[in-house]
Amino acid sequence: MRLLSSLLSRWQPGSARPSALFTSRALAALLATSTALAACDQQEGISEEEGQVSDLEALLAGAPDPSKLPDEPKSDATYPAKFDLVALQSPVRNQASRGVCSIFSTVALMEHLYIKEGTFKTPDFSEHFLQWTVKAELGAYTDTEGSNADRNIEAINRFGIVDEATAPYQTSRWSTVNDARCTGKEQPIVCYTNGDPTEAQKTAKRWKLPRARWVSNKRQSIKAFMAQNRQAVVAGMTFFYQSWNHRGGPLPVNGDYSRKGYILFPNKKDIEVSKEKPAGHSILIVGWDDDLEVPTVDETGAVVKDANGKVVTEKGFFLIKNSWGTGNFGVENPFGAGYGWLSMKYVEAYANINGADVPKLDLGPEVCNDGTDNNLNRLVDCEDIDTCGKNAACTTAQKVYEVKPARNIPDNDVNGLVSQVNVDVAGPTTEVWVEVDIAHTFIRDLKLELALPSGKKVMLYDRADTSGRDLRRRFLLPTLVGEEAKGAWRLTVSDNSAGDTGKLNRWAVGLSVSASPLVEICNDGKDNTGDGKSDCADPACAADAACQGSGPDTLSGISETAVSIPDQDSRGVKSTITLTGDGVITGVSAEVDITHSYRGDLTVKLIAPDGTTTTLIDKSGGAATGLHQTFTPSAFNGKRAKGVWTLWVIDNFSGDAGTLDAWMLDVDVR
Repeated sequence: MRLLSSLLSRWQPGSARPSALFTSRALAALLATSTALAACDQQEGISEEEGQVSDLEALLAGAPDPSKLPDEPKSDATYPAKFDLVALQSPVRNQASRGVCSIFSTVALMEHLYIKEGTFKTPDFSEHFLQWTVKAELGAYTDTEGSNADRNIEAINRFGIVDEATAPYQTSRWSTVNDARCTGKEQPIVCYTNGDPTEAQKTAKRWKLPRARWVSNKRQSIKAFMAQNRQAVVAGMTFFYQSWNHRGGPLPVNGDYSRKGYILFPNKKDIEVSKEKPAGHSILIVGWDDDLEVPTVDETGAVVKDANGKVVTEKGFFLIKNSWGTGNFGVENPFGAGYGWLSMKYVEAYANINGADVPKLDLGPEVCNDGTDNNLNRLVDCEDIDTCGKNAACTTAQKVYEVKPARNIPDNDVNGLVSQVNVDVAGPTTEVWVEVDIAHTFIRDLKLELALPSGKKVMLYDRADTSGRDLRRRFLLPTLVGEEAKGAWRLTVSDNSAGDTGKLNRWAVGLSVSASPLVEICNDGKDNTGDGKSDCADPACAADAACQGSGPDTLSGISETAVSIPDQDSRGVKSTITLTGDGVITGVSAEVDITHSYRGDLTVKLIAPDGTTTTLIDKSGGAATGLHQTFTPSAFNGKRAKGVWTLWVIDNFSGDAGTLDAWMLDVDVR
């Protein structure tokens, strides 16, 4: 492909650092297929698919004696037999072929705490940047790839880390291909951090956490901390190969246990042989099951039975979130691939536990006319009614029709609650917005549909947020310009899952209405008549001077900034290309380069400067991986080319992740 060839030509294998595009999770994996790298700290021979482990000495460094740590408050209290915080977790990640499990478990904790704080719905912070910050800025563990949660959180607290889109993770550790010094026992920091960040990455917005604290590894103390705070904890521990069903050791493993994510207390032989190749691992504890009971196995892999022939079991397991991806470990776990069950007895004997607190964010108010989500609540400008509802930039509607039903929304009822406002002004609309104020304990359950007097229906909100309470938002609806205003406008609010309830407190329709028929203005980038055709695409402008070009030409642009695609998030990710030339469009070619583990999850849309949108692909391709394709949509023909073009990528389902690596745009004009 022309785009891929262009990108490859910009990277030389002997260069000190790959280009920005090749630092993405996805294209780093491409490099990994052609570069032989050590698996992780002194753990050669362990495949990426098996799951990487870490430097045991670094993982346990500085930890206090767990037996001397105080019990958590109310540690003698009675806690539920089953408990989990899975709803407050970010997607499972994959550390791939690098021994940075403590980096991943720490970032998993950070994302969990930000989700709990509530400002971010889908936080995604950079493991790659944290690895550099710990070693280069904090100065810890500079002679190893490993680290531990205590020092990781200290680095986050003091210096902060950037988001994943700013510094994407590189799945393979540097080798002599990248730097001749990256071999042997004494290597520079850059070999463990895959080079240094760019100046733009170093100066980007950084996010922090409160300081870490050690927690007793007694099961009751861990339960007390988690239940009272509703927060997960990081566990760093000695690694036993057979317990983890890991083929890096000499003892037989249990594939069924691996698929379910079972990690038992190690038998004597496992303890003995694991000492010959010492390693550590770090995970996030997100719950427990006191009643889960699993048959134990001996060094041969056989189920252990007592003298009476009864199967010997182990009972009581912590629910963990691992960082070995979703392709093998825990694929049959009821909480999803990548989750597992870790013996409570194992934790009490071999693990150190770290906790941290929820961040306190003070982002300031939303600026109501800059096109930016300043307070990071995922509402831009006038959408954010708490800050901008009465701002002059957001109060241009001639009429506002408001009702305050204060009615309960039926739980788990697709028919929902219907509320109506009656508009008494006739004429075509020139502006439309809808505001809602809904109290609800889990807005992921909600759908909102607006019905116009003409009978036309528009879906305002369709279970878009993965978590969160209450929905207060203004929906801007430019596609409704030109609709007849007078008559009944109806809002249907439905709750589509059981267990959470809410109330429609208030909603309103804001309208501006024209007293005369609408006329298309042929050079303002807007669909003035609401017929779906703007400027030169509208037949009414065929003879207008603004639609008469001087001759054929092609305008081109490319975006090489790799950005992560949020998993199961209807807001997706957007990337832009600005065309400074102009002309009437006669053809468009958009080349898209996306790395993704399941193409059928994806919707990709292209948006022109005037807002015209066309869907390039919509949840097609099934289990195929990646999207590397050129599209030639005709929806933009007749429109003006100049301005900002946007590629919008949405991942509609959970469990698979990806990156928009790059895209190129060619626009033919006359």
